[in-house]
Amino acid sequence: MGGFSFASVVLSYFLVAGGLLTGTLLIGYTHTSSQPLQFAMWAAGSFVGGFFAARASRGSTIVEPAIGAVLLVVTIAAMIGGSDVGKLMWGSGEMTGVGKFIGELAASLAVGAIAGAFVSEKVMGEATTSGIPWILYSALTAFGASMVGTFVATVLFAKGDAATLDTLAKMMIAGVAIGCLLGGVAIGASARVRVLGASLLGGAIGCAGFFLMITVQQGSTHNKDVAAGIAVLAVGGAIVTLIGSALGWAMIGKRAA
Repeated sequence: MGGFSFASVVLSYFLVAGGLLTGTLLIGYTHTSSQPLQFAMWAAGSFVGGFFAARASRGSTIVEPAIGAVLLVVTIAAMIGGSDVGKLMWGSGEMTGVGKFIGELAASLAVGAIAGAFVSEKVMGEATTSGIPWILYSALTAFGASMVGTFVATVLFAKGDAATLDTLAKMMIAGVAIGCLLGGVAIGASARVRVLGASLLGGAIGCAGFFLMITVQQGSTHNKDVAAGIAVLAVGGAIVTLIGSALGWAMIGKRAA
C-alpha cells in the first residue's frame, strides 16, 4: 500500500455514509426503539463502509476510513445544529441531548469504520486490482453520496415549514446529482485501474436503492409508474457517477496508478 491518500478519504466519507444509511435501513425494518441497538446497527453499517473503504483505498487503508467517519459526523453535527430541517431529518427535533446523540453516533461510526478497515487489511490482505469489486464499492458510494448530497442541499436551501414538497424534491435531485458527481470523482481518483463500467453500474444500483428507500419511507405503492421513475433517476445518477469517475481517473487516478 502507498501512503496517505486524500482521494481515499473522500471515498471513505461516502462509503461510511452508505454504511450509515444501511444501518438506518436496518433500524427501520426492525422497528427498534432501543437506542443502544440503534447505535449498534449504525456501527455495523459503518463497519461495512470501513471494510470496503480499506479494500478500495490506494493509501494506508485504516487512516482514511477513520478520517472519513469523523468528517461525516462533523457534517451531520453541523447540519443538525444549524437547521430545524436537519433536526427533523434526523428525528432529533425533540431530543434534549442532541450533543450526547452526536457524540454517541460519532463513537459508533468511528469504531465501526476503524474495525472494518482493520479486519479488511488483516484478514483480506492486499486489495485486488480487479475492477469487478468496484461495482459494489461504487454502489455503496453512490448510496451514501445520494444521502449526504440530499441532506446538505435540503438543509441549506429548504427553509423549515416554508419548504414545499416540490422544493424538497428539487433539492433531493440536485443533492443526489452533486453527491454522485463527487462520489464518482473519488472513485476514479482512488481506483488503481480505470473503472468506468463498474462506476456506471454501481452508480445505477446505489441511486436506485436510495430512491427506492425514499418511496418506501413515503409509503408509495410500487406500481409501474414509480418503478419507471426510479429507473430514470437511477440512469441519471449512473451517468453522473460515470462522468465523475472519468474526471477523477483522468486528473488523479491515471497519474497515480
